[in-house]
Amino acid sequence: MKDSVHPGLRRLITRVSISPFRIVAYLLHATGLEHVYKPRFSRYVSLLELTDDVVAKLPKHSQTVFGSAVDPMNLIFVGAEADLRQAFKTAKWSGAQPASPVSLVYGLLMVLMGKTYHNGPFTPLYVNIGLQDMAYQQSTHRTGFRSRHHLRIWRTGIKLSGGKWVWVAGASYDPDLKFMFKPPFILHHQDPDFDKERDYVVNTLEKTGLATKVKLVDMNPPISQRRMRGTALRAKYFTDGKAVVVEV
Repeated sequence: MKDSVHPGLRRLITRVSISPFRIVAYLLHATGLEHVYKPRFSRYVSLLELTDDVVAKLPKHSQTVFGSAVDPMNLIFVGAEADLRQAFKTAKWSGAQPASPVSLVYGLLMVLMGKTYHNGPFTPLYVNIGLQDMAYQQSTHRTGFRSRHHLRIWRTGIKLSGGKWVWVAGASYDPDLKFMFKPPFILHHQDPDFDKERDYVVNTLEKTGLATKVKLVDMNPPISQRRMRGTALRAKYFTDGKAVVVEV
């Protein structure tokens, strides 16, 4: 059956029907509001350049000084260091003191006194030979230094368009402290649900308007809650194995 509409008339109808949308697009462009309709993938380099091959090269776990695997990496940040620091500062995350004898003793005193230590020390963890480049935490204020949200961040050697570095991070929640008869003597107990803490970090950053969740990528094999895995620091955890890519 032949098309009853003349080809010339069909082209005219198409042009007339699409013209109003193009006029609106021009007005949005002229007023600086084109981000309202333009797709986000045109703005986030990590969608285009952070491919599966690149992700496969990223570190998958942090390590102890002896090379044993600890926390799985569950966050990937893309952006300049200054922008990343500003995003965490705006989201009201605090940095961490080095795990020196002074900071450890001070942290113990804060625990005994029931006070918050916003810049409490972290157990030193590594990627290759490098300690974390950044470390952030948020005290829950319920039991002082005993409980906190926290993450460690390492810069990788990968840089995307616009000079944006790729960073990896491991986030987890510490609901309480535990005491041991060997160094470092005091250690936070980790909540096994690492995915929940990963999403908490992302939500706090997105609320600032300085960071955007771009996508999820496969980072590690999934571990079910029924068959939790232990880290070198004897913490049990489960995860879907994915990392959230956040561009700042």
